[in-house]
Amino acid sequence: MRNPAFDNTSSGFNQNSYGDFDDSGHGKVGAPGLSVPPQGGNDQWFSSSPTGSPQANSGNMNYSDYGNSAPMGYDDEDDYENEPPLLEELGIRFDHIWDKTKVVINPAMNVNEHVLDDADLAGPLVYCLLLGSCLLLSGKVQFGIVYGFSLAGCLALYTTINLLHNGEGLDIWKTCSVLGYCLLPVVGLAAISIIISLKGFLGFILGVGVMVWCAHSATRLLDSKLNLTEQKWLVAYPVGLFYTCFILITVF
Repeated sequence: MRNPAFDNTSSGFNQNSYGDFDDSGHGKVGAPGLSVPPQGGNDQWFSSSPTGSPQANSGNMNYSDYGNSAPMGYDDEDDYENEPPLLEELGIRFDHIWDKTKVVINPAMNVNEHVLDDADLAGPLVYCLLLGSCLLLSGKVQFGIVYGFSLAGCLALYTTINLLHNGEGLDIWKTCSVLGYCLLPVVGLAAISIIISLKGFLGFILGVGVMVWCAHSATRLLDSKLNLTEQKWLVAYPVGLFYTCFILITVF
């Protein structure tokens, strides 16, 4: 005896909302709201549209539209092309290093007023390392003294230059840059000390010449930035004493 509670009509069960079924219990193709997988293992099946007509759907989902789309106005290639080189981001520019080196090597060369626009410290660090290496090859382990004198001398000359100059002074980094680049003649003297001994009259003559060379080059670079007039020789004197310390280390 059938229970009326389980009757499809009384319980509100609408079989049409789930699709049409045949006698075997399988759904009919084209029935509303029903998708039937393919019989032959194909990747497509037919699903009915709201109008009742079957539509072909692909079994392979396309993920290319997810995660690969870049934000609007952003182009990876343009961004990489506009990025500066890594060495330039680190503040190492070989053209600036070469320009300052030429000013030191050639004392008669005209100094550009923009040569000290950037506080380049890559060249001074390299020249200090070369000086310590040359002293090491001549049997003197003086790396700590070289860097210690450099730091103490730069701080002392930074204070002296800014006290002597009435106008806009020079920051500590540009002071270190100037004094470091003008250390190049001392590096040449240390390279000569590897081959021959400088303890004698020859060493004295070369030492005085290198000291004058370094002091003159540093004063020219400082003058191009600070426009030194009456203070030029007052600045040259402590600068010369600064380089005398490195010459004494090299000769003796």
